[in-house]
This record gives sequence, structure tokens and C-alpha cells, in this order.
Amino acid sequence: MDSPFASRLGSNYCPTDDEVLEIREFIAEPKRQILALDNEIAQLRETIEKLEEKRKSLNPYVEAHQALISPMRRIPQDVLSEIFIACLPTHRNCVMSASEAPLLLGRICSSWRALSLATPRLWASLHVVERSLTHEVRTIRLGAIKMWLGRAGRCPLSISLYSDNYVPSPQSTGDTETDMQTLTDSFIKDLVLFADRWQHVRFIAARNVIQEITHLTPNDTPMLESVAFSVQPDYPRGDLRWSDFEMLKSPGISSFSTTSSEFQVSIPLHWHLLTELCIGGSGWESTLDAETALATLARCPMLQVCKLAVNVLSASPRHPTVELPHLHTLHLDFGNLSSLLLDRLHAPELRKFLFRGHVEFLPLFLGSCGGLETLDIDGSSLVKSSLMESLRILPTTMRHLTIRDHPRPRPGPMGTARPTTLLDDDVLALLIRVPDLDSSGHTSSQCCCPQLESLTTLGGEMSDFALQNFIEGRMVAGSTGPFLKHVRVQFSRAMKLDIKSSLKRFVDTGLDLELLYLPPPLPVYGSPWEGLQDAPSPWGPTWTLPVYW
Repeated sequence: MDSPFASRLGSNYCPTDDEVLEIREFIAEPKRQILALDNEIAQLRETIEKLEEKRKSLNPYVEAHQALISPMRRIPQDVLSEIFIACLPTHRNCVMSASEAPLLLGRICSSWRALSLATPRLWASLHVVERSLTHEVRTIRLGAIKMWLGRAGRCPLSISLYSDNYVPSPQSTGDTETDMQTLTDSFIKDLVLFADRWQHVRFIAARNVIQEITHLTPNDTPMLESVAFSVQPDYPRGDLRWSDFEMLKSPGISSFSTTSSEFQVSIPLHWHLLTELCIGGSGWESTLDAETALATLARCPMLQVCKLAVNVLSASPRHPTVELPHLHTLHLDFGNLSSLLLDRLHAPELRKFLFRGHVEFLPLFLGSCGGLETLDIDGSSLVKSSLMESLRILPTTMRHLTIRDHPRPRPGPMGTARPTTLLDDDVLALLIRVPDLDSSGHTSSQCCCPQLESLTTLGGEMSDFALQNFIEGRMVAGSTGPFLKHVRVQFSRAMKLDIKSSLKRFVDTGLDLELLYLPPPLPVYGSPWEGLQDAPSPWGPTWTLPVYW
């Protein structure tokens, strides 16, 4: 629409009185059009509102009928039960929470609730928390535990108990001392009522609580397969009398776990039947020495999974080499001490190896593991040359590699020492796949771990460019070996080169990539108010108090 005032629009021009009259006359017709459009819009809105109201009244009618033909309603009950069971946590026991299965399943509808209550396997695992509660609350919780486990029917049970071992004073709860002691013992005693169905049990409690199960015998626990004890600190401190735990003689026990501070070689287990052994805790706090560890492992020829925390300084082990022909998973934590334990272990079928602490003979041990697939190492216990030698000697079966690097002070005059790391471009270069032509003209790759699928590094100062070369070398078409699937790198520095855009094409085709950098340092700006009492705070508005001096 042409306007005689087009050159004046959008400016600060002040029209004359005659121009004001001309402008009003010029926009009179457009204003009438706007009014007509507003009326039409209002009519359309009224029509839409009526249609929406009609749709709203029809929608419940249709949805109610659609619900009858819902695919979920047509799933057979036995299949739906299996789906329910698949909803249970697999890494721990179920908890008494309405936010997860099985309780959550019973809150969807009445038919699901009936089915969940009629599926015993849903209730065959439970994590019990015994805390300092009033008599009334503890009584209610005890009733809920019995009801839960009762719903499991005759299914084998997986139970874990956490007890804080704190008994509140009778004055704080209004109960008598007899009531409080009875309630303190009742949790473990009620669980003992189901001992004939225990399959996997774990006790995270003080010694006085754990001692409550010493009267159980193998006849009382015919289904028992795994037992774990995590002894909590108590006072006065004492030792568990392992000789009293007759139930540990159950021939079905294949997995045993305890803390290193409580471990004794006299534990009455059928050691030769164990397939999983965990003597855990922090390596820094462990009281287990290498000689005892080797003697224990020698008694477990069927071992498949082993986790040990060793941190007692001892001379070179005199024990002969221990053969573990079935061991496929080994976790070792040596705290802050150098250990020669690896020099006495032979595990030809080892597939997964994780260690922390100072380890000697690492390259030699890794060289004997011809089928190793997963390695998780703590680089802070190694020098760079040892780490590189270990990578070179890894078998071609390696698929998952994790290296944890923690900066250590570099030798130098006080005040000038800077942290040094192991993970740099030299280490990463060993993993970069470089295409090469062999004598027959075929393309081959010269690198460590040619079958690598996932790399995780924590710490280190490898360059962004070297990491980009590593990923591209592993992902380019025509390279031998599988493509990378997962790369997670946590740098101990800020980003210097943004490589994510260059690697986006690999992410789009399935690479799971996560790069974590330290945030860049905040810039420091001078303030013209600096030095004045009313200078604004660099951290934002704050409370200020008057100054009287």
C-alpha cells in the first residue's frame, strides 16, 4: 500500500497540523478493514470453541472404547508377568519404594495389581533398611517385610540388610529398654524365619547384628548360594567368630564376600567349590597381605571372579605359582604398596582385569593373558615407559580399555613443580591405527589393540589433535578391525581445539562420544570502583554493613 508519508515512516518527523488531518483521512479505510477482520476472527474463534467443546465431549467416549482394544490388554497374563519381572533392578535387590517395581506396577490399575501380587518372583528380592525408628514405625516396617517376603511363595530369596546399629534411648522414643532391644533384634530374626529360602544374602551391619545368624546350619539354608558380609564399625570393637557360622559349610555356596579387616583363612567354607570370591574394602585400609591372598586363591581352583584388596607390606611371596584355569574376571586394589602378587598368578582364561595401586610385573602378567578383552588400569601407579610397554604387549583380543591418570608433582625447586601426567600424545599414538601395505599389496594396520571398541580415559593431557587422529584412524572406511563404539575422555585441562564438529559425522553413524574438559579460567577485569568502600562485589549483590571507623 503506497503512502505519501513513506519517507517519513520510522523517523522522528513531527507532522504539521494539515498533515495530521491528511494522515487521519488516509488511514480511515485501513482501520475499518482491521475492525472487520477483528469481527471475523472473533466469529471464527467462537466457532472453534464450539467445535473444541464438541470434540471434548466425544473424546472420552472414543477413548473408553479404544481402551478395550488396547494391545496391552491382549497380552497373555504369563507374558505380562515376564515383562513385570524384566522391570526389576538387576544390579541390586528391590527396595520398598512406590517409584520402582514391583510396588509401582501395582499402582497402574487393579488388574496389574492383582497380577503383580500373584507373581511370586516379583517379590523374591528385597533390600531391608533397619534404622533408628520409633516402636510404632518399626513395627509397621516389620509387618511390611513379612508381607513382602510372604508374597514370594516358595521362590528362592535374594535379601540384603542394612543396619545402622544405633539404638535410640528409651526416653527419645517413649519405649522401654526391653522394647528397644527386642526391636533391634527383630529385623534379623524375622529374616531368619525365611532362611530355608535364602539364595543370595548380604549383611551390611555391625558384628552384634551379624552374630544373630550363627545358630543357622546347612540344613537351615538348603538353597544358599552366595553370602556377603560388610561389617560396619562398632564399639567396643571385636572380631567375628567365623567358626560359629555353621551355615557357611553349605555345599551350595559358590560366592563369598567380606571385608579384608574381617577375613580369616579359618572361615569354614568349601573353598574348592567357590566360583566367586571378594575380599574387599579400600586398598588403603586393607589388612590382607600377598602371601595370605595367594594361599587363599590356591584353595579355590574353580574361581571365576575374584576381587581382592591387598595393602600389607610383606616380603616377596614364597608361595608357588597359583593356577586359576577358570578365572575370567580379576579386580585388584593394592593401595599404596608395591605388590609382587601378579608374579605368582597364572590365569590363562582371564577376560577382564582391573587394578589400582602399585603393581610390578604388570607387562609380564598381561603377556600371559592371551584372551584379555577388558582392561581398567590406574596409571598413577605406573611410569610412562611401563604403561607403554603394557599397551604394546596387550593381546589382539582387547576390546575395552580404561586408563585412569592422576596428576603427580613433577620434581623441581619448591614453588616451580608442576603436575605431570602419563596420558599424552606418545601413549595415544600406540593406539592410532595407521594403514599400511603389506608385501602382497593388502592393507593392514599397525597399532596396539586392533580390535578396540571402547576407550575411556580419566585425566591426562593428550592433545585434541591427537585424539581426533585416533578416532578418525579407527573410524575411516576400509580400516581393518571393528569401528569404535564408545569414546569417553575426561581431560585435566581446558579445551584448546574444538574437534567435536570434525567428529560429528562419526557420531551421526553411531559413535558414542563424550569429551569432558576443565572449564576455562574466568577472566579478571579491573573495576573503576576498586579500592572504594562502595565498590560492587565481583560475586554479585551482597549484604553490606555500615562502616563506623
